[in-house]
Amino acid sequence: MIAEPRRAAASFELSDASGVVRQAGAAEAQIGDDALTVGPVTVSFLDADAVSAADYRIELDVWPDGRLVVSQLGRRFDTFLQELRRVRNQARVAGMLAHGLTMPDVFLGAILSDAGHQPAEVQVYDTHVTVVPSNGDPWQLPLGALTVVRTHDEPPGVVLQTNTSLTTISQLGRRRDACEAAIVERREAQGRLLAEVIGQNGFSDGWGLPQGEIRDFEQMVERFSAPERAPCCRVLLAAATRPPRIGFAQLLDPDRDRLSCPASLPENWAVFLLVPVGALSVLEIIAGPAAATYVFRGDIDAVNLDLQLLHFRRAPLALTDDQAQLGPNNPHRLALRRLEPLQRLRSITVARVIHNDGWNEGLGFAIRT
Repeated sequence: MIAEPRRAAASFELSDASGVVRQAGAAEAQIGDDALTVGPVTVSFLDADAVSAADYRIELDVWPDGRLVVSQLGRRFDTFLQELRRVRNQARVAGMLAHGLTMPDVFLGAILSDAGHQPAEVQVYDTHVTVVPSNGDPWQLPLGALTVVRTHDEPPGVVLQTNTSLTTISQLGRRRDACEAAIVERREAQGRLLAEVIGQNGFSDGWGLPQGEIRDFEQMVERFSAPERAPCCRVLLAAATRPPRIGFAQLLDPDRDRLSCPASLPENWAVFLLVPVGALSVLEIIAGPAAATYVFRGDIDAVNLDLQLLHFRRAPLALTDDQAQLGPNNPHRLALRRLEPLQRLRSITVARVIHNDGWNEGLGFAIRT
C-alpha cells in the first residue's frame, strides 16, 4: 500500500534530449522507495539527476538523456514534491555510497559556497557526515578525515576541515551547537576505541600511518594479521620501496566471513596495509573481510585518501569492466557515473589479485607490469 503523500493524479510528458515527447498522458503518479512511476513511465531515483519545480510543474532530468515533467497535481503538489525530494535524496545517498549501518542524526541547514547558501540536509553517522544538497549529489566526509570541527560565528555555522577541503554548514539555527557536538562526540569515540584496541594514539578511521610514525611496526603487523594473510604481508613488506603503512577502517559493507587476527578487533573493523612498490600502491586487507589484493598505479597519499572517502567499500571496486557497464540493471551505476573517488581508483587499478594458489605469481606479474 502506497501512503497518501506518495500518490496523486497527474499528467506527464517524457521527452528525449532534443525535446521530442516520447510518451504523454494522464495517470496516477506513485513514489516508491526506489523510483517514481507515472502510468507506463518509471524513473529510478538513481537516474533522476535533478529535480526542479516551477508553476506547479515538477521536472526531472533523467539520465542518460531524458526529461520527465509531472503536472496537474492539484492540491497534492506541495506534499507530493516534498515527499519526492525526500525519498529521491535518500535513495541517492545510498547510490553515492554515503549511507551508514545505523540511523543518523539529521540536521537541516545549508552549505556555504561562493554561490551563497545552498539548502542541505546534514546526516551525522557513527562513521561519517553525509551532506545532501537540496538538488545536488550527496557526498560524505569520513570522521577519520576531519582535522578540525568547530563552530563559526559569522556567519553562524559549523566548520568541518580536512587536509584537502573546508566545509561550512550554515543556517542550523538553534541546532548549531548540537550539530557540532554530534560530530565531535562520534569522532572522539572512534579515536578512543582505536587507542584502546591498538595501544597507541594517532590512528584515525581509514588513514594509514607510515612505519616511521609507529612503535614496533613489525610487531603491530603481526598482531593484527590474520594467519591466512601473514605470508602475504611478508611478501609485500619485502617488496616495499618506501615505508609501508598500516591502518584501521570501520567497514560499511561488512562480510559475513571474516579473517580473525590474534589481537581483538571490534566488529565491522578491518586492518589494512598500504605498500608502495615503485610507482604502485598495493592494498592488502590483513584482517576483517577476505578481500583481494588491489594494485593501484598512484601515489600512496592519493590512493589512501580515495579509499578513505569510499570508506573502503569494495563491491564497486571489484567490478569487472563488463560488470561496470552503465545500464538500468546495474545497482552501482550512480556511483560509477558520478562518484569521483571511485572513478579515480578504478582508473588506476592495475590488478585485483585473488587469494588462491596463484596469488604470489599474480602479484609478481602485477608489480612488474
